[in-house]
Amino acid sequence: MRLLFLLVCGVLTAVGMFAQPAVAEPTKAQVTSLWEQQHNVKGRVLELKNRGGQRPTNELNGKKYLTPVGTCWDYDVVELQKCGCRLFERASVCCRNGSSKECEVRIGTTTKMLDCAKYGKPKFGLSGTVEPEECKVRKQAAACWSRKDLLFGPGVVIGPCMENGPVFTCPKGQDTVTAFLERQCGPTPEDCGCTLVEECSKPQGLACYKQWKADKQAVDCFWNEQNDNNYKRWKCYDDLKKSRQ
Repeated sequence: MRLLFLLVCGVLTAVGMFAQPAVAEPTKAQVTSLWEQQHNVKGRVLELKNRGGQRPTNELNGKKYLTPVGTCWDYDVVELQKCGCRLFERASVCCRNGSSKECEVRIGTTTKMLDCAKYGKPKFGLSGTVEPEECKVRKQAAACWSRKDLLFGPGVVIGPCMENGPVFTCPKGQDTVTAFLERQCGPTPEDCGCTLVEECSKPQGLACYKQWKADKQAVDCFWNEQNDNNYKRWKCYDDLKKSRQ
């Protein structure tokens, strides 16, 4: 009798599960409104494309659950910004199952700037037709960040420049960096065949490097064979600075 009862309960549970209504995807208008509210960009969503990707999620509003509590969908979103029009690829909207109001936006990992002309907007978005200096700096920083050929930089000591060192491109890649660190070539990376990339270097590190490179005596402190360890090199450099005060 008990076995029959358990069997009936199992059947009823299965029927109940399959009888649940399908999860309804939010409308484009809902997704647009949600995006604008969460990012405070009212009226700045220029395009919204459905990318599918319907899937369950165990996380919602910063809380994690043992079982799926919601469903996510993917979208490409184009937003009008200060420096132009930015595409957010595969941004997700996740809603609690059974609710079209308890939803959240999750920005995807890939974004890029697009030509605003396609959307009838000025070239530089909210900034109009003239690119602000702030936007130029951001664009350059993004371009440098995406480059894979930049070497040296923060963490690599060049002469007295210990922090935020400048970056270079080198003919043999990392092998050139190794040769420099092992003092097989030098005293500067440029003497090893590398090319200084000023636009991608931190201002502080770039200034330190240029000042040191232009000072023959300072360079000699770090390259003279008599100074065969860091203590001697730094003592030479410190003594040189004191002698000039």
